[in-house]
Amino acid sequence: MIVSFQRFRPRSTRRVILYGFALVALPLIAALVYAAMRVDHLAEQSQSAVHQAAQAIHNSQLLGEQIKAMERAARQYVVLKDDNLLKAYRQSHAEFRVTARNLSIMSLGGVYQQRINYLVEAEKELFGQLGKKGYDSSEALAPRFRELANMATGIQADSNRLIEQEVAAMRRTATNAQQFLFWVTVALVPFTLITAGLYTLFISRSIRQIEQAIENLGSSKAERVVEVSGPRDLQHLGARLEWLRKRLMEVDQEKTRFLRHVSHELKTPLTAMRESAELLRDRVVGPLNSEQTEIIDILRSNTFKLQKLIENLLNFSTTTQASSPRLKTREVDMKVLMEEVIRDHRPTIKAKAVRLVTQLQPLRNKVDEDKIRTVMDNLLSNAVKFTPVGGCIWIDMKKEQGRLVLDVRDNGPGIDSRDRKNIFEAFYQGRRQTDSHIKGSGLGLSISREYVSAHYGSIAVIDTGRGGGAHIRVVLPLTTNSRA
Repeated sequence: MIVSFQRFRPRSTRRVILYGFALVALPLIAALVYAAMRVDHLAEQSQSAVHQAAQAIHNSQLLGEQIKAMERAARQYVVLKDDNLLKAYRQSHAEFRVTARNLSIMSLGGVYQQRINYLVEAEKELFGQLGKKGYDSSEALAPRFRELANMATGIQADSNRLIEQEVAAMRRTATNAQQFLFWVTVALVPFTLITAGLYTLFISRSIRQIEQAIENLGSSKAERVVEVSGPRDLQHLGARLEWLRKRLMEVDQEKTRFLRHVSHELKTPLTAMRESAELLRDRVVGPLNSEQTEIIDILRSNTFKLQKLIENLLNFSTTTQASSPRLKTREVDMKVLMEEVIRDHRPTIKAKAVRLVTQLQPLRNKVDEDKIRTVMDNLLSNAVKFTPVGGCIWIDMKKEQGRLVLDVRDNGPGIDSRDRKNIFEAFYQGRRQTDSHIKGSGLGLSISREYVSAHYGSIAVIDTGRGGGAHIRVVLPLTTNSRA
């Protein structure tokens, strides 16, 4: 039966951190507990071994002393026939039996135990012979007790070897424990690192998703659905961001509808104003003096500017509703198109006494003529607006590395370095404003970027240094090699 992972998904980031800490810490704690148990066991084993070896040495030495005491009492008894000496011998014999039994209880095993048993049997046989028939002289007893003493000496030597064996065994145990802990540590280090890495990726993935969602919302990429995986609290945060995304899209649609409605409503009275100004300028209603003609020209010029602002609003409304503007491409003479745009701005250029320097290569390219005209018009309009009276504007258009490069420069106040990353955003007004009473809408460069991007081109601000004016560069791919 497959159990959904969602059922075991932590409810909060705090729990994820606690789970991760527990998963990393538990093996370490288990290794430390095991190490403590092994060390404690080793200590107990060492203490027991040392105690047993000490008892074995003590009892083996005591056997030798008791054999000497029995020999002394037996030899004196054989000579003096004193019952007290026989009694002393029997007492030493009883103590010898107790000591031998204590050695046997230790269960030392092997040759050691055989020698103890052999010594006990030999002493028992001697004790029985001495009690039954006796010995005529003490010299007859000497070889028998010397044999017992030699056996006791051998047992004592075995006890010393036993200590050495126990020490060697403890060293082996300590070495094995040390090696085991070393390999456990070697195994736990990558396990800990891998576990920490997995938990870091698990949490950082959710944070990156949230960060990406916020960046998308901030960069007008609200069409991308917000999806956040990971702990449930971060998923909930992702759901709130998704709600915010949908709300922003609704607000954006409402804004677009408002702009289209306002732009459409403004065009009707503006058309009437333009036609009236044209009728007056053409002297249809009668002759005009020079002052009236100047006023009519001002009125006509400002109606054109107002029409341009309304067209920008309509274009912006269109581009915001579509992910990419639809193009109606055809082969266009780019030089002629630029010259037409310049001709439309001649009155304003002449009024401000601006010097225009152009270097236009005759190039043909397959583009949407209306949209590229709008791009050129916006760039030149900004240049004229920000260029001071008596200033200069440079327009260069050339072919470079298979691309069309259009540069529009002026010697106005330029674009502040802090504005360059936002200058192509809709409705953005830079820090450096023109002194003209006609203010822009902040849509020209935004619409230009959309149209250029639709042609798979690029538009950027070129750094001219302090006081060098503004320099905008448009790069379009050339889809035809033919010249005008």
